[in-house]
Amino acid sequence: MRPEQRDALFEQARERSMRRQSWAEADRLWAEVIDAYRRAVHASGPVDRRDQQQLARALWRRGMLSSARGRHAEGVALGREAVGIFEQVNDTAVAEDGNATGPRRDGALAELITAMVDLAEAAFAAGEPATRVELLEQALATGLRTAGPPPGAGPKTREAMGTAYHNQATALLHRALTAAAPAADAREAAMAASRASELRQNLADPSRPLSLWELANTYAVYAQCLALIHDFDRARMVLQLGNGLAGFLGPAGAEIVAKLRVAAGMVEREQASTAGAGQRRRWGWRR
Repeated sequence: MRPEQRDALFEQARERSMRRQSWAEADRLWAEVIDAYRRAVHASGPVDRRDQQQLARALWRRGMLSSARGRHAEGVALGREAVGIFEQVNDTAVAEDGNATGPRRDGALAELITAMVDLAEAAFAAGEPATRVELLEQALATGLRTAGPPPGAGPKTREAMGTAYHNQATALLHRALTAAAPAADAREAAMAASRASELRQNLADPSRPLSLWELANTYAVYAQCLALIHDFDRARMVLQLGNGLAGFLGPAGAEIVAKLRVAAGMVEREQASTAGAGQRRRWGWRR
């Protein structure tokens, strides 16, 4: 199969993946795409880096589709293979380009981090919450090791790191809400949400509504984290910022409004619980 035919097949599979009603066809097409790029990569002669990258992308996308269709173990297996190839692509980019913020290195690292984040969520869907947290930690460590602190990284890497911190906050928040001793997880979740907020604030652009949606989504998570550590004043400030963004988004912000309401409810419950506990302690002392 010629390179342009592989690329056309890839785009066809990607387009079919966007609509639930054509997922079955997309699944079949991704299998063909993966087979075509696998044969190209393993052909005699030097490896074509773009073919290698496209193979990783195809595995990654089919893995996400498999998870969405309920084939969680398959989604994790495909995601792991994709991450392994993305790591090779990133290592090559690092070796051949000394500019850590250059487009090639920035793009390769961002794709690696994003694939690791998606693999973490696939693992969670497969019933592996501990693996989810571990993979998110690895994704963040990879970004920090390769590009340094996010403010100095390239734009695509900063965006990927913002997503990684957001997902880490979400994972730790979930663990804090379901664990017997949630205090440490809640503090770590709040720190991760704070870092995600900072990164997404710097990336927010009214001409890109998705960037505002993502920031407001992080505010909804951050407010819940702050509620759990009883930082109620800051939680209300974050809720106010989130509601302002949701209002700006209009109908596109409806989902965010719902999430912010959940967060506001948690703030109220946690504050009432804290006040009640304090009152009980005071009455106990008086008795």
